[in-house]
Amino acid sequence: MFTADPAQMLAVAAAAIGGAVIAWLVGANAGAIGKALHLLDYPDTAGGRKRHSVVTPLVGGIAVAAAAVASALLASQLSGAVPALHLAWLAVAVAVMFAIGAADDRFHLSPLLRLAAAVAVLLLVLAEAPDFGVTFLRFAGDDRIWMLDGWGAGFSLLCLVGLLNAVNMADGKNGIVSGMGLIWTVVLAFHVAPAMLPVLAATGAALALTWRFNMAGRLFLGDGGSYAMSALFGLVAIHAYNHDFEVMRADDVAVLFAIPVFDTVRLMAVRALRRRSPFEGDRDHLHHHLHARLGWPRGLWIYLALVAVPNAGALLVPGTGLFWLMLAFAGYAMVMATTRLPAAQPAE
Repeated sequence: MFTADPAQMLAVAAAAIGGAVIAWLVGANAGAIGKALHLLDYPDTAGGRKRHSVVTPLVGGIAVAAAAVASALLASQLSGAVPALHLAWLAVAVAVMFAIGAADDRFHLSPLLRLAAAVAVLLLVLAEAPDFGVTFLRFAGDDRIWMLDGWGAGFSLLCLVGLLNAVNMADGKNGIVSGMGLIWTVVLAFHVAPAMLPVLAATGAALALTWRFNMAGRLFLGDGGSYAMSALFGLVAIHAYNHDFEVMRADDVAVLFAIPVFDTVRLMAVRALRRRSPFEGDRDHLHHHLHARLGWPRGLWIYLALVAVPNAGALLVPGTGLFWLMLAFAGYAMVMATTRLPAAQPAE
């Protein structure tokens, strides 16, 4: 929720400037940072999944994670005792999740090792910062509150790990994840507690600059970026839901992340039917279909519209989240039906 408190507004402005400066410094020195940290993405020479033309630094996540962590720690010093605890744990979660993703970028960790590490971090945060856990469900048009009781931690972990996989799978073309992050930032700014606004301001500013560098082919977010962003936005969305549940219902949270989650569920189902590992890469993602039919960045605008339009509707007309969730699914299904990959270009 936006605030008119002068001190809070000053903190938000300072955080936004700081996030932009961090992102500019990383983007302007992306090549040197990537080489120094050995965070470089090499194209596949045999026509595999990585079809970019040049070696690209995987350092975009550094900008986003650094801005989020720094602003969360700064905001924790300006908040009361309880918000400070949660802001500090948010910083820990983003930093450690970034480290897991960056380690994968550098050393190519096994999927199970990455999953185990992420689960351990998220469980620790859920145990130490209760406001990041889902303990009840309340849907639009229904005044009943469905308590999860002993299932809350497991449900929260399932949602956070699911979002992690969805964001990671979506990060396959320039502009997608950073663009979605900007949309999520704007929507959540209308729901979060004031103490969270500096974090969103710094993250949004960093994402905007990173998006520009990414679209210019200067850097990629890398797994470090997708891991950090999934933790950040997943935890902030749950925190916002817990503190603004009269307005933000469970439907609205589902709408927020619907498109990448829909695509992940479809991919998992297709891979299972083909008796392939759910962690095995291919070129059957939504962004591959859009790129094959429309090119890029035209395909990017369709992808981001699928995310932005339902979220704008749910934000402008409170209590209609379920309608927009169904509309998001219909839009996703329609795009998939009209952008089928040609038979001569099967998924790998």
